[in-house]
Amino acid sequence: MIPTIRSSVLRGVRYSHHAANTVVPPVRGSVQDVPTFMKAIGRSCEDVAGKFETWEQLFTTNSRVMKTDMGINTKQRKYILSWVERYRKGVEPQAISTPKPKKK
Repeated sequence: MIPTIRSSVLRGVRYSHHAANTVVPPVRGSVQDVPTFMKAIGRSCEDVAGKFETWEQLFTTNSRVMKTDMGINTKQRKYILSWVERYRKGVEPQAISTPKPKKK
């Protein structure tokens, strides 16, 4: 391949996965808004529910914005984003408790 064409193709492949994550699923089941979603997933996420103004904002906000603009800590960001992706795939939200450390 010509070097310039090759680099443009690789750049397109590298950044193409971001467009797929912007799909905003419709509300369904018992989840009708952001506070209900956050309460359903548990782990005190209902405390940060007020930082998301709309359903669309919840599904389009990335980790960097959650950290810098919203001040959400790392564990909650990862947990929220994992549930956002699961909800997109059709999984109904439910609380998953944190594993307790094993005694030695």
